[in-house]
Amino acid sequence: MIHFTHVTKSYEDNWKALNNVTFRINKGEFVFLTGHSGAGKSTVLKLIYMDERPDMERGGQVMVKFTSDCIYDSKSSPDNRIQAFRRKMGIIFQDFKLLPDRNVFENVALALRIVGTPSSKINAAVFDALALVGISQKRFAMPYTLSGGEQQRVAIARAMVHNPYLLLADEPTGNLDPKNADEVFKIFKEINARGTTGVMATHNPDFYLNSPFRRLVLDHGELLNRDLI
Repeated sequence: MIHFTHVTKSYEDNWKALNNVTFRINKGEFVFLTGHSGAGKSTVLKLIYMDERPDMERGGQVMVKFTSDCIYDSKSSPDNRIQAFRRKMGIIFQDFKLLPDRNVFENVALALRIVGTPSSKINAAVFDALALVGISQKRFAMPYTLSGGEQQRVAIARAMVHNPYLLLADEPTGNLDPKNADEVFKIFKEINARGTTGVMATHNPDFYLNSPFRRLVLDHGELLNRDLI
């Protein structure tokens, strides 16, 4: 589903956030991205959700195949198609990014309203998403009344409400205590068990040590465990 082929991404002063990175993530997989701060984890995610593209010269290629007739190619896909591609994935950040002036239900529903989903379908989709993360009872609560773990559950529900093919998470438990972090990770495993491909950047060894899921280890922009590609 996701193909990185000799991908290099440079920024100012020719600093290479990624250098000649090649890997493949198959449909239905759940994969960890690990490594120290600055190793390149967030850059990998930005390239997948099309916030960045590889270097123009010798930057390699990123491909994300959602369906047989819906394929993002960093070399050829035009910018005006990016939003359509992004609607096929869900993205979760460490800082939740909830709208403070809208309740839980409206925060989740907004993802559907933006793309013009009929009102008749929104209620059922939002209830399903909130049930998935176990927070239906808080649907009318405002974000400031929720704990960190509850806010992250809302963020996951918002990312999943449109049934994406791919779920990306950038340090989603970084601001949570161990108990809430574990609960959130259980939700990710349940989502993956339903067939959604997942990629999680994390520093937390409690998740990936002794885990059945594959791990891609980055160090100063280079992929260390090429044998696991």
